[in-house]
Amino acid sequence: MERVTLKAQPRDGTGKGAARGLRRGGLVPAVVYGRGREAKAVAVEARALDVALHTHAGRNVLIDLEIANGGAGESTTVIVKAAQRDLFRHHLIHVDFHAISLTDTIEMNVPVVLNGNAKGVSEGGVIEHHLREVLVECLPTQVPDRLELDVTELLVGRSLHASDLVVPDGVKLLTDPDEVVVTVVAPRVHEEAAPAAAAAVEGVPAEGAPTVPEAAGATTATGKPIKAEAEKS
Repeated sequence: MERVTLKAQPRDGTGKGAARGLRRGGLVPAVVYGRGREAKAVAVEARALDVALHTHAGRNVLIDLEIANGGAGESTTVIVKAAQRDLFRHHLIHVDFHAISLTDTIEMNVPVVLNGNAKGVSEGGVIEHHLREVLVECLPTQVPDRLELDVTELLVGRSLHASDLVVPDGVKLLTDPDEVVVTVVAPRVHEEAAPAAAAAVEGVPAEGAPTVPEAAGATTATGKPIKAEAEKS
């Protein structure tokens, strides 16, 4: 698990107005809590935070948060517990840092990455990735960046489960081992349209059906024309 250092400064103002002022100055409002400590409002440099969260570890990066406090600084190891982004611009607008101990185990969600080309796909099947992350428990320094799963031998109609993941020593899988991670399904076959004759409206000939030319006037067996009965008034 990667580990980075990030500088922070205490912040006094609260509320939307103070938060907007920090963002205009290139800072992201944040709060630090955990390990029995009172929540502390801080602010971190937006660009530095963005760099910290774009390592191979992603959101699971360990951060040594150095909080300036006059002449004496305070360093706390934290993880990102929650992050809020702007709905339209997608930049970070608030972060929750959770203080941790490097000697106590923690629970973290770890991404699952698929490797290889499934044989079932070569046979015309479609691969479906159902479980994209799993929950693990381990020491903070042992959290894996990802868990990889080889799907090369996966055939149509077969699945791989959480129990098929190779978990490093010291890491405990908390996700249900029977949870389906990936499967290869047969391609869907669209049913052909029903024959026109089956869908024909009663009294209307189906498309392509033979038709009889309309006679100029009906006749009897002797060839005499049949007179239509006059409509009664």
